[in-house]
Amino acid sequence: MNNHSKSPEETIAAGRSLADANPDCSAYYLQGDLAAGKTLLTKGIASFYGIDPSIVASPTFALVNRYRGGGRVVYHIDLYRIESERELDELGIEDMEEEGALLVIEWAEKLGRYRRRDATEVALEVIGEFERRITIHSPGSAE
Repeated sequence: MNNHSKSPEETIAAGRSLADANPDCSAYYLQGDLAAGKTLLTKGIASFYGIDPSIVASPTFALVNRYRGGGRVVYHIDLYRIESERELDELGIEDMEEEGALLVIEWAEKLGRYRRRDATEVALEVIGEFERRITIHSPGSAE
């Protein structure tokens, strides 16, 4: 499924709609260049679960941010700076999954053996200054 966003607010709304369409999703894998809107999309996803979007920030340096709202724990993970499987192991992704939390992972192509087949993949492509193409591939959907 393809969507277009013409503003940061529309990208946030697209994230909320994505979560609303599949509230039991276990993981979202976000792909896109730097500043493509991955954190904005995460703000929308998190807001669906009762998390104030203003507290959702890029975990580029922290690597993992944990948010708890009224509905669910959300882990926002940024793998951009991960360079080895050992660093990936130290994040504790398996523990997060066992907790039943939602994982929103930026740069998921670095997941290696942690990659889930049931994750929803979302690609954000920069079209213009604020315009983005958002392509969603859910498990079991035709490509």
